Amino acid sequence: MNPLYLGTSERRLFGIYEPPAVKCGRPRAAVLCYPWGSEYVYAHRSMRHLATKLSQAGFHTLRFDFFGTGASSGDPLDADLTGWEGDTESAIEGLKDIAGTTRVTLVGMRIGGTVAAKAAAQLADEIEALVMWDPIVSGAEYLRSMDITVPAPVQMAAPDALAVAEIDGYPLSARMLRDFEAIDLRVDLAAAEQRSLVLVTERLASHEDLERDMPVAGARAALEFVLARCPWREDVALTGAVQVQAIQRIVEWLA
Repeated sequence: MNPLYLGTSERRLFGIYEPPAVKCGRPRAAVLCYPWGSEYVYAHRSMRHLATKLSQAGFHTLRFDFFGTGASSGDPLDADLTGWEGDTESAIEGLKDIAGTTRVTLVGMRIGGTVAAKAAAQLADEIEALVMWDPIVSGAEYLRSMDITVPAPVQMAAPDALAVAEIDGYPLSARMLRDFEAIDLRVDLAAAEQRSLVLVTERLASHEDLERDMPVAGARAALEFVLARCPWREDVALTGAVQVQAIQRIVEWLA
């Protein structure tokens, strides 16, 4: 593993690069986008294991922390999804330079998968494939599941960087709350032109809508359900465990 920093002096992003363990006919590269908040903590080991497995399959891999998270610079209250899309683009450019390739694969879990889909829709020529592992499909559904309710007048009047709620002890700014509420993965997936996989370990009501709209994305997009525990949720018997089935399916699909 090779730790490094990406981005600019104002927006330094921490990442870990792993070279391919085997040589392939052409260089292949994958950028991994982490979840946010407590989900980042619980899923960290699974994401690290996924990076290792992709490296063993011949991928250059780079996993990185978004601005305001993990070991990257920035105050969490200054973060927003648009900025995280830009962070993903910085990670893509950094890995392209390291790997000597013009295209990369994006793999993201939870909000990382949602951000990856948004970035892929904007960077069609640079993204070879897109994998979303339990992405947030509906922002409204996600906020309801976290019991987050902030009156609309408060949201609209609050300064962008003001903490208006908390999720598992992590502050949620007014700007980020508005970003979360606007999430609709169906729109982003319809705009993405790459071969795409949505891998789900926890079936939710929003997946029915996504499944119904999947034909709009055409044959390039697939939705699969895997029998596995959620790696991003706290569980006395599970926290820190590696989700082998899901990781194996991702590696197989990208092979």
